[in-house]
Amino acid sequence: MKPNTRHALLAASAALFVVLASPVSAETDVAGVTAAVNPDASAIDRAGKARLISLGDPVIRNHRIETSGAGLVQILLADGTSFTVGPNSSVVIDSFVYDPEKNTAALAATISKGALRFIGGKASKASGNVTIKTPIGTAGIRGAVVDINLSGQTSDGQPLPPHMTLVYGKEVQLTGNGAPQRLFKQGFSIVAGDGQPRVQRTPPQWVSGLQQVLAGRPGQSGGASNAPTEQTVASSPVAESNSAQLPSENAIPVPTPRPVVTAPVEEVASASQRDVGTRPQVPVSNDNGNGGADTEIAVSVLSPTGGDGGGSSGLRLTASRGTLTRKADGTLSGTDGDSNRFTLPALSSTSVFTERNVSAAVNGTAVSGTAYTGSGGFFTYMLTAGNDDPKAFYVIGGTPADARETLSTGEILSYVLEPDLLAALTNGSGTTIPFTGSFDADSDAAVVSDLLVSGVNGGGSVVGRALQASLVISGTGAGQKSAINIFSGSVESLSGGGYGLVASTAGSSRTDAIELAENSQGQAGSIGSTAGKDHFLGANGEYLVIGSGSIGAREFGDPTPVFQGYEQVHVANRDDTATVSGSRTFSGNVDGFSSAVIRQWGSNNPTRGTFSLNFDNAAGTFTGGISTGSGSYFAEFYGEADRSYLSDQLIAGTNSKDGAYMVSSAVAPAKIFNNNTSSAICNACDFMTWGWWGRNVYGEVNYTVHLGNWIIGKQPENSALPTSGTATYNGNAVGTVVNGSAQYIATGTMSSTMDFGARSGTVSVSNYDSKSFSAGVNFGSGAATFSGNITTGVASGSVTGAFAAKGTDPVKGIMGNFTVTDGSWASTGIFAGSTTGVVP
Repeated sequence: MKPNTRHALLAASAALFVVLASPVSAETDVAGVTAAVNPDASAIDRAGKARLISLGDPVIRNHRIETSGAGLVQILLADGTSFTVGPNSSVVIDSFVYDPEKNTAALAATISKGALRFIGGKASKASGNVTIKTPIGTAGIRGAVVDINLSGQTSDGQPLPPHMTLVYGKEVQLTGNGAPQRLFKQGFSIVAGDGQPRVQRTPPQWVSGLQQVLAGRPGQSGGASNAPTEQTVASSPVAESNSAQLPSENAIPVPTPRPVVTAPVEEVASASQRDVGTRPQVPVSNDNGNGGADTEIAVSVLSPTGGDGGGSSGLRLTASRGTLTRKADGTLSGTDGDSNRFTLPALSSTSVFTERNVSAAVNGTAVSGTAYTGSGGFFTYMLTAGNDDPKAFYVIGGTPADARETLSTGEILSYVLEPDLLAALTNGSGTTIPFTGSFDADSDAAVVSDLLVSGVNGGGSVVGRALQASLVISGTGAGQKSAINIFSGSVESLSGGGYGLVASTAGSSRTDAIELAENSQGQAGSIGSTAGKDHFLGANGEYLVIGSGSIGAREFGDPTPVFQGYEQVHVANRDDTATVSGSRTFSGNVDGFSSAVIRQWGSNNPTRGTFSLNFDNAAGTFTGGISTGSGSYFAEFYGEADRSYLSDQLIAGTNSKDGAYMVSSAVAPAKIFNNNTSSAICNACDFMTWGWWGRNVYGEVNYTVHLGNWIIGKQPENSALPTSGTATYNGNAVGTVVNGSAQYIATGTMSSTMDFGARSGTVSVSNYDSKSFSAGVNFGSGAATFSGNITTGVASGSVTGAFAAKGTDPVKGIMGNFTVTDGSWASTGIFAGSTTGVVP
């Protein structure tokens, strides 16, 4: 008689109990048992001999477990850890040590293909001593449920990038390929397979799709002879043998696009948040609830000045100091330095960032809008009377946090920006497009970064640097729209006391390829709650409130423009799950190449030049600029310019005087290469950095640039180049095309072959705005450079480039620029490529 499901489950549990019964302070071969099996699944021993896996089989250390397209295996280890291994997967338990008496465990495993769900047991929860090696890096897991999917597909069969997702629990960190990435909030994933690994919010379909794959197929029974029923499972001892989690605790959370909580606050599971515990109400009252006198609470108030604004709202706002007190009816009564009087609803302080709709009154006029609250008594009211005055009114309060302590981790902190009250610009995913009143191109397609902030140790008054970028390149050819807006600044000591964010903005846009580009610049800064105190707010500096406003261009003979007030105001809420470590390896001069179409005196001139930056990695900044070969500067980043260097791939500079801007592509990684599937200019090219630049008119300098390009890298000494052998380089090219009256961005593929013995080579660009062209190049005599004329594909052109070093490999990459002309069509751009090695 065949055993029933209950007997099969009992057998698996009994096998596990045998493992549990023996304390293991040294490593043994048996790590656990198979708790569910859907054939075809096999175990392959060290000698390569395969056997079919059955329910209750021991899991042997260093034996490879492989599944077919219909196979599934659940592995249950002695410490309560479980692996659910999906179809077409390969997993090895490399090492496992467990001592139940000391409550310690350590686990190392490898997944080389496929997908799995890991649920942590003692090894994960007690010491975090769990590592899982994958082709995209090594995952370190602490007290978590983690999905690893190396070969997933969407519901319509499209491939997903390799990724790992924190489904539930404390932390997972990926190291080994590129900069380390860390997750410690559910609903986010580390994604690889498209250049540098990155953290992003998990699309709900990724979790649900893997859940369906791991749930098996119709007719499968997990290895049991009879299909299990609810009764047989309920009466089995399996629930006592796993990691002892209730089903409700194992439920997969559905991630939301943004970690913002809406009222009522009582529904928030605050235990999963970084900052928990009781917080004071706003304002802090010292009465007994009977309407007695209250302590005055310091606030900042933003109200209209009556000046004209350049943004969509047409308003300018200035800040003044104010106070709040509690009235007998429980509302809050406030006044400020501009003689405004206002009544606000009292809101309970919340331990997590919370948004709600509110109604209030300002100078006797009814207003409504949005209020945000958070830890440390943080609050911001964003109010409007619609078409009546005041059209915008903001009240900001909360306990100041120590800016230096907030930035002391050395990590790059990510702050999510909430929409401005009136402009409320967002892209198609609902992400705020900040620090601008208009984004005239296709805003739905915009790539937008969070506000990134990192501490620095350069000494002096600056303790941090910050940057943010929004970019859109929508369409091709004459139908293309494009826009960019950059924010760069410093956290520095303020003249009135405390530390705050001081920044500038700059950008440019084209509503279509025919119309002229419009350039803009402005100033920005944080707004604190209390005079003389730091502007970071919340219990741990989780919040910032930042205002920005445009400044008009200064043409020759015009007076210097003056900042007239804020036009946009954004609340910034730190997203701790997106915090990453940053590596600043550039030091001293790092040189490269530039390209742009210079608009001057009514003419569009494709022009290339050099880009040289001098980095101070301790202070997180740089100086330098873009110049012609003769040394004349197109754009400079010195003195009054704001210059932020958070990592080798996160760099930005802005100047509110002349509208000059530059930003590395990784800040806003638009997918413009390989048929809009990749943002990487070449594969494994993180040792080079490329990006965008532009500028506005200023004084007697009467030219503008919209979305020029630049690239830099560490160039080797000429003597370090190989003296023999060849290398093939592959990558991409990007630049600006002038085609009759149209101007637009174009990309193509780049390939190159270099002969180090002959000191010559070729550089070819293909499918670049439907054109392909090639140049023969010769190496430089005194530097690791090359140059030559374009001889095929177009009427004329030339290429200039250099080798780029990675570690001890002096010729790992190439980079450079080009100009080409073909009748009324002309272009200039940059290129980059990498090689797998020099072939003798």
